[in-house]
Amino acid sequence: MTYLESLNYINNNLTSGSVYGLSRIKELLKRLDNPQKCMSIIHIAGTNGKGSISRMIMSILKAAGYTVGIFNSPYLEKKNEYLCVNGVDATDDEYALIAGIAKRAVEGVPMEEKPTEFEFSFAMAMEYFARKNCDFAIVECGLGGLTDATNIFDEKELSIIANIGLDHTKLLGDTIKDIAKQKCGIIIKNDTVIAYPSDIDAIKTIKRVCKSKNAKLITPDYIEFGTMSYYNPGFPDNDPVLENEKVWLNMPLITSSIALKGSFQKRNGMVALAAVMELASKGFKITYNNIINGLKNVTWPGRFETLCKEPLIIADGGHNLQCAKALCDSLDSEGISKAIFVIGIMADKDYKDVFRQLYPYTAKVVATEPANPRRLNTEEICKCFSELSNSDDLIIDDKSHRLLDMDIYAEKTPADAVKAALKLDRECYNNKMPIIITGSLYMMSEIRRAVLV
Repeated sequence: MTYLESLNYINNNLTSGSVYGLSRIKELLKRLDNPQKCMSIIHIAGTNGKGSISRMIMSILKAAGYTVGIFNSPYLEKKNEYLCVNGVDATDDEYALIAGIAKRAVEGVPMEEKPTEFEFSFAMAMEYFARKNCDFAIVECGLGGLTDATNIFDEKELSIIANIGLDHTKLLGDTIKDIAKQKCGIIIKNDTVIAYPSDIDAIKTIKRVCKSKNAKLITPDYIEFGTMSYYNPGFPDNDPVLENEKVWLNMPLITSSIALKGSFQKRNGMVALAAVMELASKGFKITYNNIINGLKNVTWPGRFETLCKEPLIIADGGHNLQCAKALCDSLDSEGISKAIFVIGIMADKDYKDVFRQLYPYTAKVVATEPANPRRLNTEEICKCFSELSNSDDLIIDDKSHRLLDMDIYAEKTPADAVKAALKLDRECYNNKMPIIITGSLYMMSEIRRAVLV
């Protein structure tokens, strides 16, 4: 099967959409001789930050000499990104080979119900990682945790619960507590759990589930007080991992070594650090220098990524209110009080709350539409910002002012939206106004091509 044939098969011959149940993926993995059992598993769920945390862990483990497979979603450029080892995606030929193997597993003895595209891609990743002799597989949940297709592991080294917020409420629940229950579905008996310092209701839920599963819980934290920082490793006082004083005494240097931009990445970094230190306590060889080098070299496109410095263009695939707040915090830390925003977002998100959060930072807005059937149309984006600019009850902080004469533009494609933003920057601000591109990861591929190529 060629690469194009494999894509055609995946796009047209599998069960469409997201379908409840784990029977299909378990059967497919069984037919592949359960490749996931050949490596140590790090399983990660959460609303935001999963990809950043997993990429930091991968980079550190790679620096320590391990071979690490990583399954992140969604992909930005090509489906090959699902098959990633040590930061290198599978070639087209490798992808086609693994797709052919998975296809034969599905169709050799026809399955009662074919897997979904996500399940098929996940099974491909496990098969690919096994064939690449991976020491570790870092697996990111697609949606939720309890019923997610990745929730099939009987044994693993770690479970990680990243930041939990209100997203996918129609599927996961209307409250943080309900969503946390879904995310905690990945926790197994006698597990080791690293938890991001989320909302108090989320942490209470995580603690309760860990207690019921006899799971060890580690909750690291990072807080800034002006020029001062507070570091909490999260380990119990009697934990042997604390004997590695060099790591904990050099926490400021470690967090400042993180190559990923955005103030929120230091908290993500603390979670990644706690994870690798727990692995070290289990006997895996990970040194202080591995940690520093891993964090210095980590990359994760589309997450507060600087695409251009003159003029300054930053792309951040934040897709919900929690992401929007994190973006604003990062803009504050970078000294950016106003910017031209290019915004494209999905219609099933709480987009009005996102726009309200971003509004005080907007000098001008260029609305656009990601190439996804769930996209919000540009007319609605323009309408929302127009309403914000004329709202009598809008609360504006002291860094902003009412934008009664705010310019709002619309371009149907993300590439054209970038061109429009660059033209506005050149004509109105002499290329001195930052351009922030945000709203959805689904348009980041086109955005990156428009800026970088």
